[in-house]
Amino acid sequence: MGWIIDLLSLSSRALAELAGKEPPAMAGTLGLALGCAALSWTLLSHSALLWNRGFAPRARRHPLCALTALATLFAVPLSVGAAHTRPLVHRAIANWAREVLGSSSWQDAAFERARKTIRLRELEPLLPSSEAHFLPLTTPAAREAAATSYAAAALASFSTTSPQVAALLGVCLAEPSNALSADMKAFFTSSPGFYPAERIKRVLADSLRQAANQRWGDTMRRTQLFLLLLLLLLHLSAFGLLGWAGYREIRTGCDETNR
Repeated sequence: MGWIIDLLSLSSRALAELAGKEPPAMAGTLGLALGCAALSWTLLSHSALLWNRGFAPRARRHPLCALTALATLFAVPLSVGAAHTRPLVHRAIANWAREVLGSSSWQDAAFERARKTIRLRELEPLLPSSEAHFLPLTTPAAREAAATSYAAAALASFSTTSPQVAALLGVCLAEPSNALSADMKAFFTSSPGFYPAERIKRVLADSLRQAANQRWGDTMRRTQLFLLLLLLLLHLSAFGLLGWAGYREIRTGCDETNR
């Protein structure tokens, strides 16, 4: 249930931004929602007229119709909001890259973690002290270990900074790790120097942005499908209850007539 709450929360935020930036589009969305809610009420309140002319107008049936209409009124805007969540995701990644990956505290912690991994696994023949604050990365194994360590630190910080987006994206460690490892290989193929820290930030942010672009279409459709199925289940339940009550009244009337 956690991903459902995250999806609906993100859709609500996207809908609020849509209301501020594009009032006509928001007005159209609300109009569509009101129209769908009115249609839902009308269909439910008149459905029993097919077999019981005196059933639908009764006021005690209205709360069930109101419940389904209210659910429709909320579900339609949330479904529209889900289609406008991509900018929120990109903004979350950009803010994370600027505020976290760009901070000296994260860079120092990630560097120390990568250095410790390389030292413990003895992947570099000549590893300088931590005060030097650079990693030679002369071997492919050291580069792979550093890439994995930096990627793990990046994903951990992103999950803390933007837990909703991180949970919905579900980025695995292999994606940013492979991207960083490939970039390191390309860099050292043409440059004999040290791998720049700024390049780590760019590659990690780009890999998450690319993962978001690949996944978000499916995530958005999953949100809209969930809302549609929820509405369908609610309406089918309401139709069933109203139909059962309508047939029961007919049967009760027939029993009284036979007596």
